[in-house]
Amino acid sequence: MKPFRALAEAIGGEAAEEARRRFIERVRLLNERPDEGAADLAALLSCAYPALAQAIDAHPSDVLVLARQGTKTTRDARAYRRLLSQLAPPLEDEVGVRRALRTFARREKMRVAARELMPNAGSEVDITARELSDLADTCLGTALDEALAWAERRFGLPVNRQGARVPLVVIGMGKLGGRELNAGSDVDLIILYETDDGEIRLGGAPTEQTLHEYFTRVAQRFIATLEEATDDGVVWRVDMRLRPEGSRGPLVNAVAAAERYYETWGRTWERAALVRARPSAGDIAFGKRALDILGPFVWRRAVDPHLADEMASLVRRARAEMSGDPKQDLKLGPGGIREVEFFAQSLQLVWGGRDPKVRSTNTLDALRKLRARGLVTDREGREMADSYLFLRRLEHRVQFATGLQTHALPEDPKLQDRLARTLGFASRRDLMKDLDRVRQKVSQRFHALVEQDVADGEGTLDHNRLFAALDASDEPIVLAWLSAHYPGGASPDLSRHMMALARRPDAPLGGASRDRYPTFGPTLLEALSDAADPEQAARLLATMFTRLGGSSGYVRALAEDPGATRRLVGLFGASAFLGDAVVGHPELADRLLFGRGAPRPEVAREVLKEEIAALRGERDGDAFVGALRRAKGRVLMEVGLSDLAGELTTRDCTLILSALADATLEEATRYALEEKRLASGLAVIAMGKLGGREIGYGSDLDLFFVYDDASDDAAERYVRIAQRVLRLVSMPHGEGAGYELDTRLRPSGSQGLLVVSLDAFRRYHSAGEAAVEPRAEDWERQALLKARTCAGDVELGARVRRIAENAAYERGAPPPERVHHLRMRMERELAGERRSGRARYDMKLGRGGLVDVEFAIQWLQMKHGGDARMRTTDTESALAAAESAGYLEAQNASPLREGYRFLRRLEQRLRVLHGTSAQLLEQGAPGLAPLARRMGMRDGPWGSATDGLLSRYLSITGDVRAAYLSVLGLKSP
Repeated sequence: MKPFRALAEAIGGEAAEEARRRFIERVRLLNERPDEGAADLAALLSCAYPALAQAIDAHPSDVLVLARQGTKTTRDARAYRRLLSQLAPPLEDEVGVRRALRTFARREKMRVAARELMPNAGSEVDITARELSDLADTCLGTALDEALAWAERRFGLPVNRQGARVPLVVIGMGKLGGRELNAGSDVDLIILYETDDGEIRLGGAPTEQTLHEYFTRVAQRFIATLEEATDDGVVWRVDMRLRPEGSRGPLVNAVAAAERYYETWGRTWERAALVRARPSAGDIAFGKRALDILGPFVWRRAVDPHLADEMASLVRRARAEMSGDPKQDLKLGPGGIREVEFFAQSLQLVWGGRDPKVRSTNTLDALRKLRARGLVTDREGREMADSYLFLRRLEHRVQFATGLQTHALPEDPKLQDRLARTLGFASRRDLMKDLDRVRQKVSQRFHALVEQDVADGEGTLDHNRLFAALDASDEPIVLAWLSAHYPGGASPDLSRHMMALARRPDAPLGGASRDRYPTFGPTLLEALSDAADPEQAARLLATMFTRLGGSSGYVRALAEDPGATRRLVGLFGASAFLGDAVVGHPELADRLLFGRGAPRPEVAREVLKEEIAALRGERDGDAFVGALRRAKGRVLMEVGLSDLAGELTTRDCTLILSALADATLEEATRYALEEKRLASGLAVIAMGKLGGREIGYGSDLDLFFVYDDASDDAAERYVRIAQRVLRLVSMPHGEGAGYELDTRLRPSGSQGLLVVSLDAFRRYHSAGEAAVEPRAEDWERQALLKARTCAGDVELGARVRRIAENAAYERGAPPPERVHHLRMRMERELAGERRSGRARYDMKLGRGGLVDVEFAIQWLQMKHGGDARMRTTDTESALAAAESAGYLEAQNASPLREGYRFLRRLEQRLRVLHGTSAQLLEQGAPGLAPLARRMGMRDGPWGSATDGLLSRYLSITGDVRAAYLSVLGLKSP
């Protein structure tokens, strides 16, 4: 049975068939042909969300469009803008723009509602909330463009004293600002313009209208476009009460006026509100400058712990003003959504003035950053994030089901049961049991912020019993204590690692350390208890202090900074890859304490130059290699930490790591050439992932070398130089591991020469010789799409690149059947997949893996190589170019793009968590659960996080394979 129909019947029972029948009748009234998939989708939406049944009756064509477009793929602001541009008329057609906005918003909200019903389909509520926020941004942007165009036609152009147009921005607040918009939310807005010092010019002449009057009229029209009710509904309800002076204040403000207001009258709740402020529409660059101006009001340098008390009082006040039963309210009730939000915002306000790294408009992202900075423990962060997602998931269901902007659970038992089934629960009782448990956790964590942190006598005695057992090396007592106090119990390995931490008096849990720093032991035990993997964290910590020998200095540093303790233990529990790096080189732990923020590609190059400069011209090869390895270790640590903290996207990570590899090869090539007293003549050509600037933590470097020298001994000389370069970047060294190298993509593959002359390279690819049959195979031409000069002689590299482009782009694409034959050989012979029994999936070479995406896009690049837009080594850029040029249909572009991003993120997460370069997912593998959590999956009534990851993987890769075959024009087997 099709998934929509099966889910509709599971939720609605017999009502599902009635909903299908009614939809088919409505479609026939439109003289449209009924579609089975659309009927199943309509039945699902009607059964899960009774309030949508009326909308489907009124606009059945909406469901037909959604069924045709599909509901699996995530949409972002770029996709929304493209779709809206296809639907909306020119801005001069005021009525048409309003109608298009309402139709577009209605359909897309319905699409998100359907996505949230599909278990483990990549539609977790934080993703769909981001989709709703991007949808709102797009609608706001078009409504504002229309209002500004209308005002300019009617009143003229607003300019400042210098004659430049005065910018206007719409600032998203609340859930819109955090990109976590509800299904039924208003959009909370503040509207700012640059200055009051200017005029309105109509026909080149100034008018009497002030800038404030002008922008007030723009704001009024903008709001009316969004929220006036018509036969097509509304676009979005607007709430302007968060603006300066609230509902009594002007609709719009100049930045200077807003700044004066906040400095003079601003209150704590307004500071908290501005934590989530984000430019949403209009002049985004101006909006960022405006928020920077207001920043000192929000982010105070002085740490004020009493802020948490003030935030708690705001929650109590809002609860007291409620008209209904607080226990029924998912937002303001005890342990509700507001307490999670204020938990994160309170800590951000306390520490954000001193540490900008904890600032974020998004609640889940803020929790990640607070955890990364050691301001909350790993378990606190996990519990609050999981609870927030649970509450938001239920809130969305309530709002979609009732069609109301409400946070209260419905009183109707039948509707409660239906809501429970949409979330995978058997009944409302099971749902309420989980809800009570979640609220209790949230309430405990939130109130812990405002209560006195006084340890009771029993807790102290408990610690003392453990410490006495550690001093006596009484392992059974240690194990018993840990089993009683650690979540999920404890293993003998954990107890042994704990004993190792107390073996020496100056060790972290040793007697001398406890006497000197009485609070450090309990802090460390709490941090270990809350780590993602307490056993791994204790093992790595014990190993590090064993290697340090005299460790009193490190113990003192950690004892004096509880946040640093939590960061170090949290890192060890979260990432074997980074933890092993710190254990091998404890000086890297400084990155935890003194890191300079999320790195950039330029930082990678700067770090390498710093390490090389520290050699002070020393020519010793071993010292040079040590400098390369130290630089690599430093950058990997900074990237990994920022990655775990959510400060970098997967693409950010690959760009920085690729810049590091480029810089390493550049330094190594310069060193090897200088050894032979040469300055140029050799180009290092990157291929594969390095060519596309897409390498990950454990990627090989695909390379070959080209020289241009006609002397008799040139080949031998440059071969030796190239071999020297490879040794410098790959040889083992005490300062850390080098790069693994792969030179199989050189001309003629693994049987070819590592170093070729420019003439030989040209002849091999027959560049410019149309009558000559090229020696290169199709796969070699395809590989050259990634060719990029990454080091060495830049001018020579440019000549190599021109030859490569001629071969790759100017001879057309191979027959798709030949490309597919090669792809299937790779899958059969190289992928380690197993689809039966204990399943195993290869995310790179397996069915629907990364190579499917790359082959599809590369075939399009070769087919349309005459278009300069297609000439890029970057897969995502090539995909975007193919779509914008019309070579790749949207229904294929979306699954290829989403699949590529998902699989690359999965590949990176696997490496940073487990320290392995493997590309296999195996059912039942012990490391799968933490990997699933890092990929955003959660345990729930639909199944475990692991089940969710594997289900999502199969869904994604199935869509990728279908899109790959469609691009090549091949039928699915």
